[in-house]
Amino acid sequence: MKINLDIVRSVLRNALGRDSFVGSFVKRVEEDPNCATACITADGRMQYAPKFVGRYVTSEEDLFCLVMHELMHPMFGHFVHGAGELENVAADMVINASISQLFARASGEGSLFKKFYEPHGIHGLLRPMSRMRDSRYDSLYDAFYSYGRRHDKWLSTGEVIQTLKVLTPTVDVHAVVLLGSHGATGGKDGEASAGVSLQGLSAEDLGRMAEDLKKAVKRNLGPNAGYSMNLYELFFDALKTHLSIKKALLQKFATRQKVDNFRNTMHHARVCVSPIPIHPSKRDLVLLSAGIVPFHYRNRATGVTTKKQGLAVYLDVSGSVNEHLPEIIGVLQSLRTDLTTMFLFSNQVVEVPFHSLLQGAVKTTYGTDFNCIANSIFERALDKAVVLTDGYACLKPELQDELKRRKVRMMTVLFGGKQDCPEFEPIGDVVQLEDVTH
Repeated sequence: MKINLDIVRSVLRNALGRDSFVGSFVKRVEEDPNCATACITADGRMQYAPKFVGRYVTSEEDLFCLVMHELMHPMFGHFVHGAGELENVAADMVINASISQLFARASGEGSLFKKFYEPHGIHGLLRPMSRMRDSRYDSLYDAFYSYGRRHDKWLSTGEVIQTLKVLTPTVDVHAVVLLGSHGATGGKDGEASAGVSLQGLSAEDLGRMAEDLKKAVKRNLGPNAGYSMNLYELFFDALKTHLSIKKALLQKFATRQKVDNFRNTMHHARVCVSPIPIHPSKRDLVLLSAGIVPFHYRNRATGVTTKKQGLAVYLDVSGSVNEHLPEIIGVLQSLRTDLTTMFLFSNQVVEVPFHSLLQGAVKTTYGTDFNCIANSIFERALDKAVVLTDGYACLKPELQDELKRRKVRMMTVLFGGKQDCPEFEPIGDVVQLEDVTH
């Protein structure tokens, strides 16, 4: 099969949607005999080994497997696990299972992986329909390819790595040739040359990729298509760390009382004089109806300006939300250029630099109440605020009444399963995190 840019984009768009970001991410395709299999760089350049493609990539399903394998690595954060041989095998096991099952139609149920890897031993972990029964890898393989079954706990990539360290002799790992690039250093067995990887992708690009994949899986398969439910949960849990809150929604809650780098787009009407009637004013229309042709028309136009404002974002850091904080901080990462500070609350409010929050610096008193948020809003004379919380806290009625009296507008974003927040519902919108991310 001859690979070119048009074919790569067509394969991706057919699977993920005609207007998908992933479908247009690859911008250049070229042969490279020095590339062991294939790789994609952060600027969208795809390189492939002609001998490898000529032997194994014979259909669009094979090509989908190849391209998606590379694009999926940053979705699961696999670069953070290092570029060791066992780490690479574990990462590829998770990726290949996701492509084979969650994108079964587009990938031909992992057609490329079935061609490239033997159906037994450690190679069998990297493909569907392997013969793993009664082998030392049986249980690990079953955790990802047990169609329709749910284990008590799904395995993360890190846990797969630890399991392989127990199960795998060194000689087995050396024998595995991997697809794509693995880490930023040169290496053998399918690793890319120095600097050739997707490690440098921006948070914005990762977020757009994650949204594409999320929509595609939900649209094409749904949650009950017969594949491993553990894999489905692992896949969506990985995507959550790259999604972000919609900025268009946040713009409605920007406040002048807090100055960050958040830019709110403002539309305003203006009048410009021109001899041509592009959008004539009412005065011009009256003159024209009276048979009088104006020397100059006062055309109406809409101007667009941006105003630097801020977002008063209150993040729940009480003990009950600890397990959700990595997901929430991942969602907030896309705002790192817009926000200078965040308000963390438990039963008191602490303002912290936004960059320190992204580095994991969280201060908490472990209790929870919403009273501290109301008092903080009053002290800072805020007219708008955004609250991210699991919703398990209380607010004194007199403070709720004062918020309403001051006409404070709030958006409460719930995570962790609770469906309502009666404390803040009278003051603004209460939404679920998944409904305001993209």
